[in-house]
Amino acid sequence: MTNSLSPQLLAPTDRQNRVEQLRNLIIDQVLASSADGILFSGGLDTSVLAAIAASHGRRLQAVMVSVAEGTGLDEPFARLIVERLGMDLEILRPSLDELVDRMPELIRLLRTFDPMELRNSIVTYVAMEAASKRGLSAVLTGDAADELFAGYSFMFNMSAEQLPSYIHHLNEIMHFTSEVIGRNLSVGVDSPYVSPSVREFAISLGYEDLVCEYEGKRFGKRILREAFSALLPEEIAWRLKTPIEYGSGSTALKHLTEQSVTDSEFERERERAAMHDSVKLRDKEQYFYYRIFRRSLPPPIERAPGSKICKDCHGPVARSDMTYCRICGAYPI
Repeated sequence: MTNSLSPQLLAPTDRQNRVEQLRNLIIDQVLASSADGILFSGGLDTSVLAAIAASHGRRLQAVMVSVAEGTGLDEPFARLIVERLGMDLEILRPSLDELVDRMPELIRLLRTFDPMELRNSIVTYVAMEAASKRGLSAVLTGDAADELFAGYSFMFNMSAEQLPSYIHHLNEIMHFTSEVIGRNLSVGVDSPYVSPSVREFAISLGYEDLVCEYEGKRFGKRILREAFSALLPEEIAWRLKTPIEYGSGSTALKHLTEQSVTDSEFERERERAAMHDSVKLRDKEQYFYYRIFRRSLPPPIERAPGSKICKDCHGPVARSDMTYCRICGAYPI
């Protein structure tokens, strides 16, 4: 396959030094970790970590989720890389009903009823639960690579002026539910991309380090791909970002939850939530999770105040410059 990256951009010594520096930083973080497992997706970020471990003789237990009724996009890529690396891979196949059964504990733990957060985090919860039952002491995760190296499409489609400052902002506000879930299940979580050294390096990068054209497509995470392309199959090194809910198939929860709520119930409860809890419910899926939320938690308006207040749920927002509510998922706020 022909590489359409500009040779002019690949040539300078300082650029080569940055690629080498990132490679060494991430290798050091993986080797410093005592994790015996990895929450795996077959995406670039976790495949880099698995490949580093394998190249240094470490055999990690990989755990991934592929929902029974869903169409998980990750599985073929995961199988490709574990076969290449000689890893052990356990694929968990929970039903949608099983995911719903675990939701009360997850909602209580994360104190949120944001559908997108829950569709993604339930996958982490199930995988971490399995890691705990199998006696794994700690797992590696790929958290923060997308935020720091422009893995999301909305990021790598930003202008050269916007992107670096936005990454600075994300570096200050990003948070990952894997840490909360891991503590609850007594499984350690090691996230090499979250380390201070990698974060400091990432915010020093320029637009050309992060965004490129390859085979006629626009990509983020350019420097990460270049740093580890020799360790990975091309299909993995140049794989586009797939959100967890699509990679695992948990996105099917949206349809399931919507079908379980009638129109009359939703309208009645939406009015009640607005009147008594000061919560504006957007849709049936959000109401489904809010119903669970309220069984164990008070309405968001009763929480301690933050720097600002969410316009939809009246819950606290940690920082005045945040535009996303972690409690209800409202955006922009």
